[in-house]
Amino acid sequence: MLQTTDSKNTASFFNSSNEHLLLELNSHEASAISGGFSLANDTDRTQTFSTFGATVPSQRYVLQPGGSGNYGGDYVQYNSSRDAYVPIQQQVDPNGSYHFITQGNNTRLVGFNEFRG
Repeated sequence: MLQTTDSKNTASFFNSSNEHLLLELNSHEASAISGGFSLANDTDRTQTFSTFGATVPSQRYVLQPGGSGNYGGDYVQYNSSRDAYVPIQQQVDPNGSYHFITQGNNTRLVGFNEFRG
């Protein structure tokens, strides 16, 4: 059922009590419901990256330190160096959960994948 809320003048498929249930999910659980992989920026710098896949056109994103979101695609391209431009293209699981981390002068994309059969 589509419901319009007066406070924001937006449409929602959930009633107010159901919307609060989604707030209790972690990023990995939320990505399984909303689609796409979750990605968090656990570095002290803004991360600019692109996602793309066979059926997902390339899109560029900016993620602030401490920020996170859900993204579509099968690959992430990002700069792996703090000192120079060293692009890395890494395959991701569309249902996975990933984090940008810093190791010395390098930025890495790490996480775990959940394969469902």
